[in-house]
Amino acid sequence: VTTYYRRIDTSTLNGVKCTAISNCVTVTVNDVSAGSISADQTICSGGDPAAFASDVDGSGSGTITYQWQSSTTNCSTGFSSIGGATSSSYDAPSGLTVTTYYRRIDTSTLNSVKCTATTNCVTVTINDVTAGTISADQTICSGGDPANMTSTGGSASGTLTYQWQSSTTSCAAGFTSIGGATSSSYDPPSGLTVTTYYHRVDTSTLNGVKCTDISNCVTVTINDVSGGTISADQTICSG
Repeated sequence: VTTYYRRIDTSTLNGVKCTAISNCVTVTVNDVSAGSISADQTICSGGDPAAFASDVDGSGSGTITYQWQSSTTNCSTGFSSIGGATSSSYDAPSGLTVTTYYRRIDTSTLNSVKCTATTNCVTVTINDVTAGTISADQTICSGGDPANMTSTGGSASGTLTYQWQSSTTSCAAGFTSIGGATSSSYDPPSGLTVTTYYHRVDTSTLNGVKCTDISNCVTVTINDVSGGTISADQTICSG
């Protein structure tokens, strides 16, 4: 609390006390409160975080200014100031690929004295998913039975689920999901008569946020052959 001080000076002579009071000096307290920011969020790798709101702006005895900071370590260490981020709210840029922590430094300047307070920390968690690879291209006779398609690699920050898709157009278009094909590998049914393209959609679910990545495409090429016709029946003499 801002506090005022003075001194009482007393002169004692022949048992008589006389007093005088000094000037008063003031210790002014520059009080600052950081307020609060929100909110934690989860985004897909490379995504765009939602803007951080100032739930409660900073307050203080003097003029309030702001500086946002970020860290890729944790909510306690590794923070550095973000250039130009000096408003009460902050919209982080898109393209984030690493879980990042944010806080706001609120500064109250009074009589040229700067005092600071730090808000709560908010976390942008990255939900990263890598689809891995499936194999392999193959060629079968029309109506034949494709070999089982297997999987290697792949990773996710959250719970990983799978959905296989197929297309008869190309590796770039026309894909639709295959009912029940939700395992890491897939065995296409027999009877295939058209060249067909397959890929797998891998989904990572973290904090209720779903992020996807798509595997490579494998092609089952149909080797189609038609017997044509020959002619004609005939009868000949022996020899």
